[in-house]
Amino acid sequence: MSDVFDLNAYEQAIEWRARDLLGGATDVDDCRHGVSQIYALAEETLARHRDPVEQQHIACAAGCGTCCAVNVAVLLPEAAAIVAYLQQSMPAEDAAAIAARLDDLYPRILWLDDDDRVLLRQSCAFLNEQGACAIYPVRPLICRSITSTNAEDCQEALAFKALGEERTVLINLFQKTLMDATFRGLGAALAGLNLDSRSVKLTVAVRTLLHEPGRLAAFMQGEPVPCG
Repeated sequence: MSDVFDLNAYEQAIEWRARDLLGGATDVDDCRHGVSQIYALAEETLARHRDPVEQQHIACAAGCGTCCAVNVAVLLPEAAAIVAYLQQSMPAEDAAAIAARLDDLYPRILWLDDDDRVLLRQSCAFLNEQGACAIYPVRPLICRSITSTNAEDCQEALAFKALGEERTVLINLFQKTLMDATFRGLGAALAGLNLDSRSVKLTVAVRTLLHEPGRLAAFMQGEPVPCG
């Protein structure tokens, strides 16, 4: 990470920007607009401050998907942005297929902790047939935080984790730190707006909003986020 980058100031800037963007949000369109602005700010900041040499060593690419078999935590506006993307930016047939995969995956991962989810080795519902992320433009902050310098290291790490052992995977630490700070800033903004700032599993949150769209309006009125 750059020595001159002020992470605390960045996180606070995200918080206040998110408050402005989401303060009057009422539907998935508002959430998609607000969250997309936050994502854009995070990506622009990353592009300005990351080390170009380190960036050359990142091995992540469409079609890998090794890490896309773990629990991913999202804040509800992130899930709402994904719902808007499915409904507005994707062919209806493709969106229906994803909804079906979410329905299939949901009961299997609902109560699984991170270790058990790794043992299950069930791919994310948003991976397409080519192993690429079908919602890449609105992928969650947690997904944006993860990188690897070697895809084989990721495969080995997950395999050994299933056996109760840990393996190190080299990542771009600045990218992870930045996206984690963005996540915290967004969560702080929700708390500052008196909204539930707890995270929810990606599968659970998106499936819930697809089946019960009224839950988002309830959330924006201060009710708890869906948990199952």
